[in-house]
Amino acid sequence: MFKQSILNNCLLCAALNDDRNFQSPNARAELLGFSLKKVEEDPAMAVPFDSGCVKKAEDAVQLLTEAVNTGNKAEAVRHLEELLSLNVPVSVQLSTEAYSQESFGLRVGVEDALSDVNIPITMLVNPGMTIAELKEKINHDYGFHPSLQCWVIGRRLAQDTDTLFSHSVTEDNNQAFLYIRSAQAASFSHEKQKQEEKDRRIGGIIENIEIFTLQARGTEELGARRKQPPFLPKPRCPPPVQPKPVGWACVQCTYMNKPTRPGCEMCSADRPPNYKIPDLYQPDDEEIQRLHQEQLASLQYEQSIIEEREKNFCNLLETDAHDLVSNTEELDCTICFCTVMPGEGATLRECLHSFCRECLKQTIVNCTDAEVKCPYLDDAYSCACMLQDREIKTLLTQEEYQKFLELRLSIAESRSENSYHCKTPDCAGWCIFEDDVNEFTCDICNETNCLLCKAIHKGMNCKEYQDDLRVRAENDTAARKTTEMLEMLLQNGEAMHCPKCQVIVQKKDGCDWICCLMCKTEICWVTKQARWGPQGQGDTSGGCRCRVNGALCHPKCQNCH
Repeated sequence: MFKQSILNNCLLCAALNDDRNFQSPNARAELLGFSLKKVEEDPAMAVPFDSGCVKKAEDAVQLLTEAVNTGNKAEAVRHLEELLSLNVPVSVQLSTEAYSQESFGLRVGVEDALSDVNIPITMLVNPGMTIAELKEKINHDYGFHPSLQCWVIGRRLAQDTDTLFSHSVTEDNNQAFLYIRSAQAASFSHEKQKQEEKDRRIGGIIENIEIFTLQARGTEELGARRKQPPFLPKPRCPPPVQPKPVGWACVQCTYMNKPTRPGCEMCSADRPPNYKIPDLYQPDDEEIQRLHQEQLASLQYEQSIIEEREKNFCNLLETDAHDLVSNTEELDCTICFCTVMPGEGATLRECLHSFCRECLKQTIVNCTDAEVKCPYLDDAYSCACMLQDREIKTLLTQEEYQKFLELRLSIAESRSENSYHCKTPDCAGWCIFEDDVNEFTCDICNETNCLLCKAIHKGMNCKEYQDDLRVRAENDTAARKTTEMLEMLLQNGEAMHCPKCQVIVQKKDGCDWICCLMCKTEICWVTKQARWGPQGQGDTSGGCRCRVNGALCHPKCQNCH
């Protein structure tokens, strides 16, 4: 059998080298170049065809090949229609002579799972080279077995049957990526490698024997064989049906990943969001181990996050226990430009700006506002955060802090619209009153201040105090000044006489409705009249008659009484 195989190969080589065995100039290309071969692309079509149908398909394929190579369009169409009617799967393959034979350099980045960066190499290739040929070249030059190589060209995972031309690699400076898989991931063992090397050596021996046999035979025997009909290669049997891969294809590099992988094993792209793991899918041992490691890593990450949060919380509690936070690193004060060593400065809580303590203290002492603003300022930014009270108290002495509090109270009183200071001499008491309050009892001196008369008239009501004020005005300078002040208020419209008891009343603030403290008469401020008629509340026969027949009582009426 071995000798017969050698003899058949010798006859095939002799037939291909004899021009008389071909009926047309392009018949040699039919055998060497352009060919049609049957493949199985769909598992549903992986059933044996009728032998007669297959024979007709083989004849049609040969005739179609000859028609295409000779440029006979009509014959090519006829044989193509015949193939279509037979419904036999076929595949078209171009001859390498169709591609440019000019070589160029291909830049390749080589990387494996353990490397941080890829290693650049340059290969001399041509457009007609297939990925399988590239793998063999890498295997020959660098010793990486083809089953360990994964090629990515133009963000696509290249297949063994692809040509460089199909990936638009036709000139210099094109880039490709070669990922070297581990032997375990590729299911590659030393036994398998040794068996392949053994088969390769046997194939080389057979090829050398065939060449030697052809050279040793005489011209007479070769001439006799030229008279025999041309030898045609036997059609190849269809390859075994490969099971349909289970998993998801990466949208970037087209690598087929296992269903449970959250990202692409080649380019780390995310898994498509609409992909669902099949219900009946059972992961293999490698996947189970990887899933276990991922779960363990996830738990460790969550635990580290919890520990970090607890540590940060403890640090926050420790920092919050100090009234003033000291600087932890050496810094230059942005106010005095002095170098501040760790622990000698202060870091503000609100904005985390750091200064030396003396500059912060002078900022507080010289501040004229109730709140102390952060002193940080540059050409592009001015900090608007405020110092906290406990920071101010720590930076100042007890006496300085007391003065600062008094300044705050004074500023707050002067800036409040409804503030009233106690009339007792040298008393620091004051209040912020509302519109319906007419008296203020000072918490410091315990004196009752009349907010209408703006005085303390203990033991007298407002009318008695105002009458007594007129009598004392003749001899008492203070009483005369108070009387003059009340008269000026009446002239300016800031005070008025009650329509019923004639006591002087003032509107402190708010709406146009006021009430006499003496007789409890409701008064309309804008008309200076009683709000209601003689019958009291609801009597519109007198008073300001506001909103009677829809009309306001005065053009300046605020419609609030």
